[in-house]
Amino acid sequence: MNTMSDSANKPESAGTIDADGNDLHQSETPMQRMQREALEEQAAADAARGNASLDEIRAMQQEALAEQLASDQRSRQGKSLREVLNRYLFDMSWTGGKLVNYSILLLIITTVLTSMFNTLPEVNETWGAEIVDFQIVVLYVFLAEYVLRIYAARERKKYALGFYGIVDLLTVLPLFFGNSGSALMRLFRLIRIIRLGHYFPILVTLFRSVSDAKGMILAVLATIMAVSVLTGNLAYLLEPETFKNAFVGTWWSLVTMSTVGYGDLVPKSSGGMILGGVLILLGICVVAMMTAVIAVRVGRMVNMTNKCFECSKPVAAEHRYCPHCGQDQSDNIDLFTDDD
Repeated sequence: MNTMSDSANKPESAGTIDADGNDLHQSETPMQRMQREALEEQAAADAARGNASLDEIRAMQQEALAEQLASDQRSRQGKSLREVLNRYLFDMSWTGGKLVNYSILLLIITTVLTSMFNTLPEVNETWGAEIVDFQIVVLYVFLAEYVLRIYAARERKKYALGFYGIVDLLTVLPLFFGNSGSALMRLFRLIRIIRLGHYFPILVTLFRSVSDAKGMILAVLATIMAVSVLTGNLAYLLEPETFKNAFVGTWWSLVTMSTVGYGDLVPKSSGGMILGGVLILLGICVVAMMTAVIAVRVGRMVNMTNKCFECSKPVAAEHRYCPHCGQDQSDNIDLFTDDD
């Protein structure tokens, strides 16, 4: 009897119809359905105590449910626009993202090339004004892209203060500050070419490998500078008539160690020639060492396609032991194998 009484007092789950004649219950999420059923049970209890009539409770439930569903739908629509923009602007793993980003890449290359052609006197005289107008239009396109990237980024502050965000901002600065034809503004426009690394993963790999070896590279560069200063002063003492001061001697030492050899300064004494030979041999060793370090880092970065199942860091496929935690990579036991 009690069960029948409860069933009679519980309001029926009649479909809520919106202004367009759609059943809102059909578009409910599981969480919304649970909330509605809980409200209906509470309403049945209130009706049993005589707090409100069933018709009033049903009307309030339908109104609250309709408002909640409409609010959720508006929220999904607003969020979906941002998600779509994010996918087109940041995700290059699908055709739409590649099309947008490679179109921007083509525009960057075109802008850089037209800016370079505009430095030719014959081109500047004939097409100078048109090239400047084209570059202004492109700057507005870049400005629109920057604003959309800020809006669509999942972490807006991180993008705005990140490397590529700052590059994008510097690119559009000529629209707001200074003469667009000034050398500084031209430099800001050309900064956009730095984004080329974003579209070629191998360049990103190269930069990351160099970044990982920055400690050793800085140590080598510091050694080169110290040796250049020392031998530059020594060259000035040996041949003051060839090297007018210690700074000129340092410049000659640096050029010689780099194996460039401009030929603008040539030692003539025996001591100067011996010093030059030592610098050449030392420079060959230093350049070879830096090249080897970068090559090894790049090779490791490219080949590290596996992840250690202990520390989850990248490990080259041919390595048996993880270079980070020392875990044996051949000891990969499947914990979900049946023992039957």
